[in-house]
Amino acid sequence: MKTYKTTTGQEFTIYHASDLTAGYGHKKITVTVADENYDTKEFSSTTTNMPGYDEANDLEGQERYEALFELVEYDIDDAIAEWLQAEAI
Repeated sequence: MKTYKTTTGQEFTIYHASDLTAGYGHKKITVTVADENYDTKEFSSTTTNMPGYDEANDLEGQERYEALFELVEYDIDDAIAEWLQAEAI
Protein backbone atom coordinates (compact mmCIF):
# COMPACT_ATOMS: atom_id res chain seq x y z
CA MET A 1 0.00 0.00 0.00
CA LYS A 2 1.16 3.47 -0.86
CA THR A 3 1.42 5.99 1.97
CA TYR A 4 0.02 9.46 1.32
CA LYS A 5 0.55 12.72 3.17
CA THR A 6 -1.91 15.53 3.68
CA THR A 7 -0.79 19.06 2.88
CA THR A 8 -0.07 19.38 6.62
CA GLY A 9 2.20 16.32 6.60
CA GLN A 10 0.07 13.64 8.29
CA GLU A 11 0.42 10.17 6.80
CA PHE A 12 -2.39 7.81 5.83
CA THR A 13 -3.15 4.95 3.47
CA ILE A 14 -6.05 4.21 1.16
CA TYR A 15 -8.05 1.28 2.49
CA HIS A 16 -10.85 1.19 -0.10
CA ALA A 17 -12.56 3.37 -2.72
CA SER A 18 -15.85 3.12 -4.57
CA ASP A 19 -17.90 5.20 -6.96
CA LEU A 20 -21.50 6.01 -7.78
CA THR A 21 -23.07 7.93 -10.64
CA ALA A 22 -23.95 11.43 -9.47
CA GLY A 23 -25.47 12.79 -12.67
CA TYR A 24 -24.36 12.88 -16.28
CA GLY A 25 -20.58 13.23 -16.37
CA HIS A 26 -20.25 13.20 -12.58
CA LYS A 27 -19.05 10.43 -10.27
CA LYS A 28 -19.22 10.47 -6.49
CA ILE A 29 -16.04 8.89 -5.16
CA THR A 30 -16.04 7.55 -1.60
CA VAL A 31 -12.63 6.77 -0.16
CA THR A 32 -11.92 4.92 3.08
CA VAL A 33 -8.60 6.01 4.55
CA ALA A 34 -6.65 4.42 7.41
CA ASP A 35 -4.41 6.19 9.88
CA GLU A 36 -1.23 4.73 11.39
CA ASN A 37 -3.31 2.79 13.94
CA TYR A 38 -5.50 1.35 11.15
CA ASP A 39 -8.53 3.34 12.29
CA THR A 40 -10.62 4.09 9.20
CA LYS A 41 -13.00 6.79 8.03
CA GLU A 42 -14.85 7.49 4.77
CA PHE A 43 -14.56 10.72 2.80
CA SER A 44 -16.52 11.58 -0.36
CA SER A 45 -16.36 14.07 -3.19
CA THR A 46 -17.61 14.34 -6.76
CA THR A 47 -15.43 14.41 -9.86
CA THR A 48 -16.14 15.41 -13.43
CA ASN A 49 -12.80 14.04 -14.66
CA MET A 50 -14.23 11.27 -16.80
CA PRO A 51 -10.98 10.47 -18.66
CA GLY A 52 -9.26 9.98 -15.26
CA TYR A 53 -12.22 7.96 -14.03
CA ASP A 54 -12.04 5.70 -17.11
CA GLU A 55 -8.29 5.21 -16.55
CA ALA A 56 -8.92 4.29 -12.89
CA ASN A 57 -11.49 1.70 -13.93
CA ASP A 58 -8.93 0.04 -16.20
CA LEU A 59 -6.99 -0.84 -13.02
CA GLU A 60 -7.79 -3.44 -10.38
CA GLY A 61 -7.57 -3.74 -6.63
CA GLN A 62 -5.43 -1.34 -4.63
CA GLU A 63 -4.22 0.46 -7.77
CA ARG A 64 -7.83 1.28 -8.68
CA TYR A 65 -8.58 2.54 -5.16
CA GLU A 66 -5.57 4.83 -5.25
CA ALA A 67 -6.40 6.12 -8.73
CA LEU A 68 -9.98 6.92 -7.65
CA PHE A 69 -8.63 8.68 -4.56
CA GLU A 70 -6.30 10.80 -6.67
CA LEU A 71 -9.32 12.09 -8.62
CA VAL A 72 -10.76 13.72 -5.47
CA GLU A 73 -7.66 14.15 -3.30
CA TYR A 74 -7.60 17.94 -3.75
CA ASP A 75 -11.15 18.20 -2.40
CA ILE A 76 -10.92 15.93 0.65
CA ASP A 77 -7.36 16.65 1.81
CA ASP A 78 -8.42 19.19 4.46
CA ALA A 79 -11.10 16.87 5.88
CA ILE A 80 -8.60 14.02 6.11
CA ALA A 81 -6.06 16.29 7.83
CA GLU A 82 -8.67 17.41 10.38
CA TRP A 83 -9.66 13.82 11.12
CA LEU A 84 -6.03 12.72 11.51
CA GLN A 85 -5.34 15.65 13.82
CA ALA A 86 -8.35 14.73 15.98
CA GLU A 87 -7.23 11.08 16.07
CA ALA A 88 -3.78 12.13 17.25
CA ILE A 89 -5.16 13.88 20.33
